[in-house]
Amino acid sequence: MGALRKLRREAGWKAGGEYAVEPLRATEFPPMRKMSEVLLDFARPLLDTVDDEGFKNVIIFAALCWNVSFLPEPKQQKDLKKIVDELSKPAPLMRPDLNAWARALLERKKAFFAADRRMVLDYRVVEEKDSRHLFVTSTLAKP
Repeated sequence: MGALRKLRREAGWKAGGEYAVEPLRATEFPPMRKMSEVLLDFARPLLDTVDDEGFKNVIIFAALCWNVSFLPEPKQQKDLKKIVDELSKPAPLMRPDLNAWARALLERKKAFFAADRRMVLDYRVVEEKDSRHLFVTSTLAKP
């Protein structure tokens, strides 16, 4: 019986039948900024040029460009062309501007956010009375 008591003590067993275990903490990854903050910072040059109506469109565009940055170079260009073509269907005159912004965002990702290896899986913009909140779900990209 003494060995069982010793095992319970070492395992953190309390008298009431509960375990006194500390919560798990990830020690492999350094603390990071929230992905919503990073995406807003990444999209800042575009966000500064649009009104409240264009906010969601900029977030969509920025998230797409962010994720394309994880592809190999030739695939990046191919996918960027697809994105620009699709987004410019309603307004074909916007194609050159969208293309320029997409390339600028890719350069911005390389210059300022290269160490951030999270991909955007989903996002949600919630608008309240006088404020707007961005929620982003992300995961680590494969190397």
